[in-house]
Amino acid sequence: MSRSLYPFELEIAERFSTGGKASVSPKGEWIRGYLLEFREGNPYNMWKEYVEFAKYIGVRPGTYTNFKTYMWILKKLGLITLVRREGSSRGFGKTIYAIAEGMENSELWRNPMQAAYPSTDWK
Repeated sequence: MSRSLYPFELEIAERFSTGGKASVSPKGEWIRGYLLEFREGNPYNMWKEYVEFAKYIGVRPGTYTNFKTYMWILKKLGLITLVRREGSSRGFGKTIYAIAEGMENSELWRNPMQAAYPSTDWK
């Protein structure tokens, strides 16, 4: 890993190493930890950092498109909210997200995909 782990990453990595995906949702909890640590984030920049963390714990990080879809699900669940859009000279603006007020400790962070799609068999 080219950078030191953030404190929230250490906690996730420790739980993941002992219990695997049954004990932690690496992507969901990583996004939560990142947004708690930095207060807001842009999906692309977050994804680049998540890729490094995923390599560290030995999981496939998925594509940037997967990450954006995951962020969309978190927004749909009310866990995150769009803070602002920042312009760009190339025509594509950056979207900046933060944890929605009062959702910092929601149980939905543990298994956001299951919460979004409860009728799916996740076993």
